[in-house]
Amino acid sequence: MSEKIELPITGMSCAACAARIERELNKIEGIKEARVNFPLKKAEVLISSDLELKRVISAIRDIGYDVDIEGDVTIRAKKEEAGLKRDFIWSAFFSVLVMVFSMWPVLPFNNIILLVLTLPVQFYFGLRFHKPAILNLRHLAVDMNTLISLGTSAAFFFSAFVALFPDSLTSSGIKPSVYFDSSTMIITIVLLGRFFESKAKTRTYAAIKLLYELSPRECTVIRDGKEVVLPTDNLEVGDVVLIKPGEKVPADGVVIEGNTYVDESMITGEGLPSLKDIGDEVIAGTINTRGSILIKAIRVGKDTVLSKVIRLVEEAQFTKPPVQRLSDKVASVFVPIVILLGIITSVLWLLYGPEPRVTNALLSSVAVLIIACPCALGLATPTAIMVSTGVGAKKGILIKNAGALELSSNARYVLFDKTGTLTKGVIAISDITPIRPYSETDLLSIAYNLEKHSEHPFSEALRKKAEELGIDNLKVTGFQAIIGKGIKGEIEGKTYFIGNTLLYEETGNVIQEDIKDQYTKKAEEGGSPVLVWGEDAIIGIITFSDILRDEARDVVSSLKEMGIETVMITGDSMEGARTISEKVGIDRFFYRILPDGKAKIVEEYRKKGITLMVGDGVNDAPSLATADVGVAMGKGTDIAIESADVVLMKAQLSRLITLIRLSKKTLWVIKENLFWAFIYNIICIPIAAGLLYPGYGIRLEPMFGAIAMMISSISVVSNSLRLKMFKE
Repeated sequence: MSEKIELPITGMSCAACAARIERELNKIEGIKEARVNFPLKKAEVLISSDLELKRVISAIRDIGYDVDIEGDVTIRAKKEEAGLKRDFIWSAFFSVLVMVFSMWPVLPFNNIILLVLTLPVQFYFGLRFHKPAILNLRHLAVDMNTLISLGTSAAFFFSAFVALFPDSLTSSGIKPSVYFDSSTMIITIVLLGRFFESKAKTRTYAAIKLLYELSPRECTVIRDGKEVVLPTDNLEVGDVVLIKPGEKVPADGVVIEGNTYVDESMITGEGLPSLKDIGDEVIAGTINTRGSILIKAIRVGKDTVLSKVIRLVEEAQFTKPPVQRLSDKVASVFVPIVILLGIITSVLWLLYGPEPRVTNALLSSVAVLIIACPCALGLATPTAIMVSTGVGAKKGILIKNAGALELSSNARYVLFDKTGTLTKGVIAISDITPIRPYSETDLLSIAYNLEKHSEHPFSEALRKKAEELGIDNLKVTGFQAIIGKGIKGEIEGKTYFIGNTLLYEETGNVIQEDIKDQYTKKAEEGGSPVLVWGEDAIIGIITFSDILRDEARDVVSSLKEMGIETVMITGDSMEGARTISEKVGIDRFFYRILPDGKAKIVEEYRKKGITLMVGDGVNDAPSLATADVGVAMGKGTDIAIESADVVLMKAQLSRLITLIRLSKKTLWVIKENLFWAFIYNIICIPIAAGLLYPGYGIRLEPMFGAIAMMISSISVVSNSLRLKMFKE
């Protein structure tokens, strides 16, 4: 027997931390599989029944992390974000003071003042980097934390020595220089990057919390013939639940009494409510819009479809391959080389250098370490991302995830939801077909005045059309809604009906073949046609449909020109899906697909290439989270927006093309930044080590290393600012 457990983990600062915990857990006998999610800060562990949980927790704590079983992940995320924001602000405050006193050393004991101002940054705010670096050392591992800790510590301790014992250098004929500004600025810049990462993770938790809130907290259960209000968590399979108009369905169940219309858009994505009669199944989280019904619960709690959607969103955070930060990849190779170079430099100067050998060895090795800490590497991606996201925001694109920019540039597939994405998600009248001798005004007048007494979505579309054409209000008597078929009522003493062909035939009429053919054709084209008839004859056909976005076809065409394949996934019928796909030029579509099915299709495409998913509803949340880049329409549901990496703020689908073009430009700038981040290091490290000293007497002091690092940073920032000139 095996059991799957989830453990909230604290202390992780990067993807490398998650990988280390995962690696150590998988070494433990009795753990069949362990996966650690850095964004959600938790581990999912499959353990055998004979393995004690405390042993798993102990293993995590042994490598320097902790398990907070009783903590709330959302609260922890907000605390982490607030802590990083506080640390960055204070670190920036001290860093600015250090920079000012470094450039204008007007006060006595200036270096001592700099030392005091640097202490809180180096040993309090910088503890976020020093602690993991020490843990890495214990396990013979390195990452960006190691590089930051090594570089800032070298700059600080050398500067502290100079500040406290300046005569030790001046007696050797060496000008005492300090580099407290390098130490503080490196820590401040990296703290800013960590803060932005933390904000992105908080949004992930918010998306999942919104999903949990879809289910009602209380429900009305019939027990011993009485209505009892219970917490939804206490529901059991077989319970009979009363659901009144406007209430959410608390569990998956089957209707055993009554009939109604249920808004299932959160599952299917389709705007039209679905008729539910005795024997029909209802889904937890959907909304009862009309009459009261009794259901028998068949799936409760974690077994409901809604819970499955929530799990899909959470698991997507595990299955989405984390893009290993370039800085950590570089650090894993760069740090050991730098340490080795520092040691070799020191040894060679001690053995072969001129007097004072110890001082020269110390200066040269410190210069190597200061130059090696690529402050510009910490700026290369964040500055380009910050400028790019600012440009995107001005163009109506909210980019919430830095990785989304990198991945979008290499997109191979774009998968679209239909309703609310390719279409506007608003039911409107798409066709009016009066039957002679009746006019369009006659048809609309009867339909509008009957439907204004109805709660059906068609009534709103008719109201807008009637106001547009100035249709008069008429008195309606004897109004009656015929669930699942239509409505009837009397206007000026005559009885009129609106409904489907089934209701027409049930009222004792035989539909003419030509009218029936028109009705069928409109349905096959993806519309929702209704007949309007009176006591004497059919007045006409009104077709309702979701309106296609004006820019949809141009967007699909542009994607194809970029070599990107387009696909549509919808919960709609085959006819509706085919009609929209043909209109916009999409070659392949999937229809009647539920949320879990959407996520599986996205996963299949991801195996073939980088995949973007564009959607707007609750039913799209799992697929948005599963995709390499999830893109939400700005007027979509909160859950879709929170689950996505990118939001098209004004629901302008054309902004998708802008996103891809902007991402390509940003990625190119980042690659250029990486060149500027390393070119100075590559050139200066050998000089700092003393390569040119034997032949030319040239030695690079730490001061020049700091200048080179500053020039490198200026180059990176200036290059990133070029993105402001981006044009579509």
